[in-house]
Amino acid sequence: MAAKLKEKAFWIAVGDIAGRGLSFVTSIYLARTLGSEFYGLITVAISILGYATWISDLGLNNIGTRETAKEPSKRIFRVLEIFRTKLFLGTLVLIGSTLVVSMIDMGEIEKQVVLGYLYSIIPYMALLDWFYSGKQQFGKIALSKVLNGLFYFLLVFFLVDNMEDVTLVPVLYTVGVSVAALTLGTFAIQEKPFALPSRGLQIYPDLLKSSSILGMGQFFAQIVHLLPPILIGAVLSLKDAGLYGAAFRIVIVAMMIDRVFVNLLLPNLASIWSIDRNTAMQKIAIVFRFTAAGGAFIALLTAVGAEEIIGLLYGNEYQNSVPLLQLLSVMIAVTFINSLFSFGLIATNKDREYFLATCFGGTISAIVIFSFAALGNVLMAAAAVSVSEVIITSFTFFWFRKAVPLNFLRPILISYSTALALFFLCAWLPFNGFLNMILAGSIFTAIIWWTNIIDKEHYAWAKQKLVE
Repeated sequence: MAAKLKEKAFWIAVGDIAGRGLSFVTSIYLARTLGSEFYGLITVAISILGYATWISDLGLNNIGTRETAKEPSKRIFRVLEIFRTKLFLGTLVLIGSTLVVSMIDMGEIEKQVVLGYLYSIIPYMALLDWFYSGKQQFGKIALSKVLNGLFYFLLVFFLVDNMEDVTLVPVLYTVGVSVAALTLGTFAIQEKPFALPSRGLQIYPDLLKSSSILGMGQFFAQIVHLLPPILIGAVLSLKDAGLYGAAFRIVIVAMMIDRVFVNLLLPNLASIWSIDRNTAMQKIAIVFRFTAAGGAFIALLTAVGAEEIIGLLYGNEYQNSVPLLQLLSVMIAVTFINSLFSFGLIATNKDREYFLATCFGGTISAIVIFSFAALGNVLMAAAAVSVSEVIITSFTFFWFRKAVPLNFLRPILISYSTALALFFLCAWLPFNGFLNMILAGSIFTAIIWWTNIIDKEHYAWAKQKLVE
């Protein structure tokens, strides 16, 4: 019997909140211990790792999740075939990236840190989270994330004492990922995911062709997340990259609810869409209201309380991160609805449309981010990130609305305009930031309810889905 939606949401939340929460605490400790410059180096190195893991994955995780969610007889590609392809790509990327970084002219410490993070590709390519995500066994994924974050945090806390320990950090990061991979690998001994043999070499070109469409789409979609730290570190300074990284890390934590939504959406929407498209569209219309209002709500609280949040977490050295966080909060609101559009395209087998949307949007975004970073400062780079997220979302919305022709305009206009007005109101009020957060959140919730963006029926539907 399939796990209840409430249980699935609980385990996804546990994995994200505990795993990302521990990672967040670790990053705060590193930011305070290493200083903004070396923390900027770590931020840049992790972004480089992000591109390396993208190449080693090339959309295989999404393919794996989607295929595993189907009945074995309906799968186009088998688990073993996907796993072997990940190992093959990961090995090529590890060798290639190591050679490239070794030839680049950079400081010895910088090179050692970047290479250290790249070695974590080894456990990443063996990670079976995509398999258990498709099976919707989110408790096992949660456990692996918790152990990953816990080991990483404890090792950093006890072994990293000052700036001279910066080269040790990527090694400890790799240990954490390895623990997660071993945890899911241990479960796999009983699950026997590789019971069905590979059907021969001829299947792998088709698998790579299918996954590369999603993979290229993800490349452009991740431009907003991965490109800015690299450009800021290269064009401006590692210190600026550290200030940006501190603000962006808070944005990532604020979007944990979005990650819960995404992990539930992909397998469930894929299943419903294949059975009854009318029902799927009705649910999408309701879910969109929650994502539009929810994203705007979290973005509003983040922007209003930015000064207090930065000061409490990072200290005075990172006060210049406050305006960066306020600008990046726009990204929070937009990402929530972009998740529905982009992952909705994947779940409804609109891989080509997903690729086109992210390709066009990502290309324009890359130009915007590069121009703002090269011609301006870190503040303009942060503004470019939020603008770029809006651009990408506009393209995913265009193609998603062709598949799901619903009216999305009213919830966006009311939610976003209300949040923007309340932000400027709170900037004018002489109250403490945390008090302004309570005030703004209360008024926003009242307006969303009063305008029926979310009403009793919507609330009752969501509550029923969580308890049924």
